[in-house]
Amino acid sequence: MISPMKSRLLFLPALLLSLPLAFAQAPSGSVSFTFDRATFPVWDFTGAYQFNQQIVGNGILLPLSLQVFITHSLAGRLSGTGATMATIGQDLVAANYALNGAVSLGGNATRVTFTVTLAGSGLNLIAGQRRAYHVSLAYNLVVDPDTNNPPAWIAPERGAPVRGTVSVSGLGSAAVAPAGTDFAVALPPGVNGAWSVDMNILPLNRLGGTATIVVAGSAAPDRPAYQPASLTLGANLAGAYKPALALSQVQLTGLPGSSPATLQMNFVNGYAYPARMTGKILGQTVNY
Repeated sequence: MISPMKSRLLFLPALLLSLPLAFAQAPSGSVSFTFDRATFPVWDFTGAYQFNQQIVGNGILLPLSLQVFITHSLAGRLSGTGATMATIGQDLVAANYALNGAVSLGGNATRVTFTVTLAGSGLNLIAGQRRAYHVSLAYNLVVDPDTNNPPAWIAPERGAPVRGTVSVSGLGSAAVAPAGTDFAVALPPGVNGAWSVDMNILPLNRLGGTATIVVAGSAAPDRPAYQPASLTLGANLAGAYKPALALSQVQLTGLPGSSPATLQMNFVNGYAYPARMTGKILGQTVNY
């Protein structure tokens, strides 16, 4: 005769074997994940920026400041052109600017490198006279990894955050002063690294469907600053489901002719975050 205790012990392995079959189910319909600076950020740096640094002028430091609008492309390029106002010493002058650069790395180690040139002449009064001028600046900045601080670009651990020269007709030229470790450029309102993945999955022999990647961004020019905008990227979804592991493996590929974003994800239904995620979005490497 088998005792009740032995009977329960014999039943336990059979119960464990049945668990995957009873609870494991392929994902179907809507599946979403959200991320932020504390988990793994993705940045859309499009927006208006204020840069403040100093010129080394004949033994003293003079203010140099400018405002530019940066466009962050889907491939991770930074660009901008237009008219702006700049401060050179004590004079506020009109300027035309051009900006070019790129985003690299990813997460809270995201780096931006870009150059800015400014030029003006005609009505500009510098040191009491109408003078042409030219400013050339090169920036090498990283995202502040401290999530307790407001989102900002800061100086890298190695290398100068900004280098450049300023030349003014009739007055010569001077270098931009080396910035210290406290150099920082605030990111526009709404640019906070938050993003989400929203998938609509059809589970046949393989997984298929569509997805959208939504990245938080700056307020649109025609909206108040407290109404942040967001960038939505469409993607096709393909993948497979492994019942023995209750694991879904999907790949998101940007729609042809639109976003070059790619994202591979391994996840289990019901978990707040995927077990593994790699890819590239807006020029940034995702490795979670």
